[in-house]
Amino acid sequence: MTLTTDLLSLFRIDSQVRGLRRRLDSASRYLDTQDLTLQELGQQHDEVQLRRRHLQATIGNLEGEVAVIDERLEKLRGELNVATTNKQYTAVLTELNTVKLSRSELEDRTLQEMETVEECGRQLETLAGETAERTKVRAIAKAKLKQRHEEVGTRLAELEQQRTTAAGCIPGTDLKLFDDLAEAYDGEAVTPVEEIDRRRREYVCGSCNLNLPFEAVTALMGRGDTLVVCAACGRILFLQDDTRGALAKK
Repeated sequence: MTLTTDLLSLFRIDSQVRGLRRRLDSASRYLDTQDLTLQELGQQHDEVQLRRRHLQATIGNLEGEVAVIDERLEKLRGELNVATTNKQYTAVLTELNTVKLSRSELEDRTLQEMETVEECGRQLETLAGETAERTKVRAIAKAKLKQRHEEVGTRLAELEQQRTTAAGCIPGTDLKLFDDLAEAYDGEAVTPVEEIDRRRREYVCGSCNLNLPFEAVTALMGRGDTLVVCAACGRILFLQDDTRGALAKK
């Protein structure tokens, strides 16, 4: 067998391997997406939960301050009742009104914090629902990945062994070229020569459609021990049987 023939054999096996791997990778990426979404939902839940705890602690402190103020108000009312002069009465009344205002402000703030706590509770309920739904989706994704492994795992292992064998028939430099091109072009390392006009000797690369010099085409009619690549995209060129047969008749 020629180098070109060996390379085409490797290319066909490699294409099958990549096709099966894409099926597995697609299912794996989908599962990874669900895991990431669940992780983000968990982080949001923890953040809202932490915020609610901080708010509840703040409310506790505010209620403690209100209790202290209530004690002060009770004391001021007692002082107001026993005031003996207008000056003393006015001073106590002024302080009493000031303390009442402070208490009202604390109550308003406490109510606001309580409303925020309730909003946090609603957010936690929503996140819990989203997490439950996403958990179901993840279970389906995990089962799908397992099914894909069962469907293609054995065949993929066989093809990977065949690819290793086929790659062993290719010289190191040529194999590296093939692998580099396959990596760059998602497996499309090899492309046929397309005939445009036989009479005018017009041929193009089957992938990038660049015109090929006829010398490159005739080189492919040789023994096939030297690879010919497209000058534009770098892919490895080969002649399909009908094109080769038509050229051989000339």
